[in-house]
Amino acid sequence: MTVEMVDVQPREAVGASRTAGPLLALGRREARRIVLSPVYAVGFGLVFVTTGIGSFTEGALPTAEHVYEFIGLMLVMMGGLLTYLAAHLVTSSARRTNADRQLESSTMSSRSRGGALCLGVVFGPSAVAAGLLVVLAIIGSNAAFPDGSQRLAVVELVQIALLIVGGGVFGVMTATWLRFPGSLLLGFLVLGLGTPQMYQPTVGPVDTLPWFAPFVTGPGFAEDSWVNLGSQSWHTAYLVGLCCLAVCAVMLHRRVGRGRWLLVSAGVFAATAFFGWMQV
Repeated sequence: MTVEMVDVQPREAVGASRTAGPLLALGRREARRIVLSPVYAVGFGLVFVTTGIGSFTEGALPTAEHVYEFIGLMLVMMGGLLTYLAAHLVTSSARRTNADRQLESSTMSSRSRGGALCLGVVFGPSAVAAGLLVVLAIIGSNAAFPDGSQRLAVVELVQIALLIVGGGVFGVMTATWLRFPGSLLLGFLVLGLGTPQMYQPTVGPVDTLPWFAPFVTGPGFAEDSWVNLGSQSWHTAYLVGLCCLAVCAVMLHRRVGRGRWLLVSAGVFAATAFFGWMQV
């Protein structure tokens, strides 16, 4: 009688040998969950209704300039915060519904699920925001658009999209590491109160601190002197680095295989620090 030897691999090894297909499929699923979050319906719905009431009382139909300003300001002022809330709620849903044990018994590790959530941010709200920004670029390039109004440069449109990505991955990171009910409010206060404080040159070193804020730094949003003393392109690269650092933090949560992610995180941190130094 012959005995067949069965190679039993740890779940991490099995997960490492899988193709990117399941991860992409899960990322698309998480994207739908984030986009369909009621947070967007409530937040953007209130803004849309109040803006519509204002236009109705004035008795005037919205012009291309009104649409341009509405979409731009809506994404800048609320896009990142709402995406943070939606991504945090989706990430923490397993903990809140006591489904962690069922997920731990699955073949996909928590690191893979965290990566899928980060992909969900890119596939979902960030893709929608990118589509809206393309609409802004088309409207802004229209010859009939008022010449006296401030058009957003391409680099500023890219920075707005990165705000959405950053808010989402920050929400995934916060829910992954801070597994207690108050983490949602804590992260919201950091974004809602901390970012505007950094955006004020008088709070820190003059003409330097605002460039390190995770926000849009351009003449379309600020008229201070520090706007002309830095590089918009390097600031865009700096924002990309911040988003990548948040993804690295999500990957570092799991102890198994943490060493290689520490090396990746060190490289990303060094690049982000270089981008931050080059922008000012």
